[in-house]
Amino acid sequence: MRIMKKKIAMVLAVASSGGTWAQNVTLSGLVDAYVGSMQASGSQRVAAVNSGGMSTSWWGVEGREDLRGGLKAEFKLAGYFRGDTGTPGRFNGNETFFSRNAFVGLSGDFGTIRLGRDGAPNFLPTALFNAFGDSFTFSPIILHGDVPLYNGTGWDSTNAADTGWSNQIRYTTPNFGGLTANLHYQFGEAAGDNSKRNIGASFLYFNGRFGLGGFAHRVRMDNPLAGTIGQVKLGFSQQDAWMLSGKAGFGPVNLYANYEQTKNDNYAGDPGNAKSKIWSLSADYEVGQGKLLAAYANTRWTGSAGVAIAGLKRDTLSLGYDHTLSKRTDLYAVLMRDKITSYNRGNSFAVGVRHRF
Repeated sequence: MRIMKKKIAMVLAVASSGGTWAQNVTLSGLVDAYVGSMQASGSQRVAAVNSGGMSTSWWGVEGREDLRGGLKAEFKLAGYFRGDTGTPGRFNGNETFFSRNAFVGLSGDFGTIRLGRDGAPNFLPTALFNAFGDSFTFSPIILHGDVPLYNGTGWDSTNAADTGWSNQIRYTTPNFGGLTANLHYQFGEAAGDNSKRNIGASFLYFNGRFGLGGFAHRVRMDNPLAGTIGQVKLGFSQQDAWMLSGKAGFGPVNLYANYEQTKNDNYAGDPGNAKSKIWSLSADYEVGQGKLLAAYANTRWTGSAGVAIAGLKRDTLSLGYDHTLSKRTDLYAVLMRDKITSYNRGNSFAVGVRHRF
């Protein structure tokens, strides 16, 4: 077995009265590290080597078994890590070991059903429809939607819960002419309180270089581990959110657009709310062996009296170049400007390398 290969595949023959089954098990992952001078709005400048610039570093194993008759079994176990220190997880505390994926499922003509920890409704309609992809460091719409700041500004991410949901049943439809849909239900597993649950749906449609995506969710629990009981976002116990995203390709250019709204309130009927509106435009332009990248996002928070974040606005602009060395390796450089109402502007610069295996 040669570790340097992209995939490690083991074919397991299992004898039974009906014949032979084959299972392919694959080890895969991604390591991404960058060096730069980083500064979010309202923060002090930090020079550092960090992990996960263009993509969050992860590793995992997955497998599929042909059960015949069009039915297949599958599993995936994948966890994040920080390549700059070798530390497991994306951050310290409140993080599971296999926080990227930990599910088992069945697929066939009916679609796919997965049980366990898997992607949340908001992830793919965001990550597949912006020029910086799934970058939790440089993609403006992901920074606004999924990365809270703990720097005294009070800025909170717009989306409640995580980009992955635990204790989940996820159903994915078959592909209907480029259209697939997902239904998500996360059990709260709170004895005597069935109201603690998350539900959501998402869709993806692709026709050549044109695409549409979107999601809607109702979140009443934090992820991946339990947060403060009764609080989901900004002290409220429930969030309703929806997003529409689009993509169009013309020659060397791909254009992307996103619009999302969230409303945070209390499902028990207590007064008060906090709302956010976010929009983003981005593009990539093919140049030689790489792409020029540009993305902008704008978010505004409003809310009832007592909501500290109400009235805050954030603007983030990222400009970059991603140079392809091979199918598995690329180099990138990014400039980013970030501004939150009443706080100093943050300016960041980084160069990094990403390798897939």
